[in-house]
Amino acid sequence: MASHQHKLQHLFLRAGFGETPPAIARLKDTSLGSVVEQLFNDSKSWKDIHYLPYPIKENREKKGVSASQFLGMILKSKQDSEELNQQWLFKLTHTKAVLREKMVFFWHNHFATSVPFSYLMQEQNNTLRKHALGNFRDLLFAIAKDPAMILYLNNQENKKDHPNENFAREVMELFTLGIGHYTEKDIQEAARAFTGWTIDARGEFVFREGIHDSGEKIFLGKKGNFKGEDILNILLDNKQTARYIVYKIYREFVNPKPDTEIIEQLAAQFFNSGYNIEQLMRSIFNAEWFYADQNIGVKIASPVELIVRYNKLIKLKFTKPKGLLQLQHALGQVLFFPPNVAGWKGHEKWIDSASLLLRLNLPQFIVNGSAVGLKSRPAFEEAPEDGPAEIKNQKVESDWGSFIHFFRDKKGDVLIESMLSHLIQSSAARIPVEKLRSVNSENTDNQIVQLAAQIMSLPEFQLI
Repeated sequence: MASHQHKLQHLFLRAGFGETPPAIARLKDTSLGSVVEQLFNDSKSWKDIHYLPYPIKENREKKGVSASQFLGMILKSKQDSEELNQQWLFKLTHTKAVLREKMVFFWHNHFATSVPFSYLMQEQNNTLRKHALGNFRDLLFAIAKDPAMILYLNNQENKKDHPNENFAREVMELFTLGIGHYTEKDIQEAARAFTGWTIDARGEFVFREGIHDSGEKIFLGKKGNFKGEDILNILLDNKQTARYIVYKIYREFVNPKPDTEIIEQLAAQFFNSGYNIEQLMRSIFNAEWFYADQNIGVKIASPVELIVRYNKLIKLKFTKPKGLLQLQHALGQVLFFPPNVAGWKGHEKWIDSASLLLRLNLPQFIVNGSAVGLKSRPAFEEAPEDGPAEIKNQKVESDWGSFIHFFRDKKGDVLIESMLSHLIQSSAARIPVEKLRSVNSENTDNQIVQLAAQIMSLPEFQLI
């Protein structure tokens, strides 16, 4: 049975991105329920990301975007998006509203979007943040009218004489019902309802009545002169939507192997609550089964989760610009750049021979401060040669001060056991204790760091 410490670490790894040993130690006499309540309280207020200003100098209320300005926005967007990536990564590491940010991270993958307009991606990110722990109905409506999403799924091309089915298909397949719960005819009829949903020259949502198909439609067995809002409401009235959302949340926050009985119970509660996300997440984090041994240390950390965990533990940084961005590329997950509309598949899909080798060798690169070659892992839909070229001589820096201070008074096997308990979650871990003892022969500060690096190099460190 998991100890209170491991349960606390489990909570912070799933409801956030992990926590430092000193922070966990300070909570040793605090109940799990109290910690959960504090996580929600800390996420009641938050700050949006306003790193990128509105890109057009003229008053946005009066003027739109000219053709030359439009081109300039696209050309500048990659650099801006990379800088936005760093801003969000910093926020994930340092925010007090860690649960809200973890939910933003989840919804960023659920509503996967990537367009060459960095300001619009920032706006979408803030929309996700606003609704992350609110009501899924409000979140779905907001994202359906989100300019970045409309551009990404080509709904600005969806007109009554030439319907485009992209958004209609994905809103059912990926955002609400899941595959197998609608027909091709439902997609066609929904696409008609979403005609006229577009954006204006200021990059804002606008409904254009003139290109909307106002005729009668039959969707999921219902008949009417439906508009886009009607389609979304019909989807939300379908209990399969609650079931699908809970299924995805369970796999991300509890266990990649779904428990059908628990998912059904949570889905019924989620639907009956009117899609209250906070209530759903409270039910999960306060449930005894959430802290069961079979749910602890069984999820492979995503690249961003792993990077933020390192950031928290030892203040990871690179000596050259964009090092953390290149590390994301090499590990296969770059914020604001999902591989496709289905997002990152996660869990075992994070691991291939190259990325696993990098994950296992990274601690030694960090400790030695040595140069590491970072080569982009190909995305799902790109050929290997399409990614960024290999980046060599990226040196890694770190700050082990607080980590060393926490473990300094522990000796011998006590130190090894303490460090293992703080860094390894898997109860099935096969730990090479004799090898760790040889690293920890004298218990100097340097050997504490070397011991930590050895433990972080274990495959089990990748499991959260």
